[in-house]
Amino acid sequence: MKYAVLLADADGTLFDFHAGERKALGETLLACGIPDDDALAACYSRVNQHHWKRLERGETTQQRLRVERFEDFLRELTAMGIPCAMHSPQQMSQTFVDALSRQRVPLPGAEAFLRTVAAHMPVYLVTNGIASVQRGRFEQSELRRYLADILISEETGHFKPDPFMLLEAMRRAGVTQKRQAVMLGDSLTADIGAANAAGVDSILFTDGAPTPSPCPATYVAQTLSQAARLVLGQEG
Repeated sequence: MKYAVLLADADGTLFDFHAGERKALGETLLACGIPDDDALAACYSRVNQHHWKRLERGETTQQRLRVERFEDFLRELTAMGIPCAMHSPQQMSQTFVDALSRQRVPLPGAEAFLRTVAAHMPVYLVTNGIASVQRGRFEQSELRRYLADILISEETGHFKPDPFMLLEAMRRAGVTQKRQAVMLGDSLTADIGAANAAGVDSILFTDGAPTPSPCPATYVAQTLSQAARLVLGQEG
């Protein structure tokens, strides 16, 4: 066996984050009396992604991100002519986080992937997500049984692409040789960046999308079944 431990991202890799985010945002908007439509959802996603990229670059904190993304979102709504001055970004943030913690839609093939890999090596989740969201989702998910442990940036104080969580997962797994670890994730900046910083192999999961160029990952997998074969040394 080429690898002794798999380090895996959560959103966009094992969970269908976009489906969960869309449902949670819809619940939040309706709770605030704001129309729930796809245009507003696209606006929120754009604002949210901007703040997560700032976090990856060390330009903000997760605590600030949770509120400031809704401050910016409410400003966007106001510019669209949607009355929302009465809404608190702090309350919207809490409503959204609570709703998101209840969303646990796995990507197609995620359970089969974890079942296959976990039969051969421990799987450690390493995620930049908010602790209450990720624990709420995974502890009630059918995927939890396959995970040796979960490392969350809010709890460790380190955010990918910082390699800390990857190295800590290897320490917990008792893996001392970097060539024995591999990171699976969908983000070039966060996941593949963290793997490169840690000095371990990486698999970029594209979920059917073409391979980006340039691609600094060791391998690319368009499907989770292909990713399983790469982790188990059956191709690549």
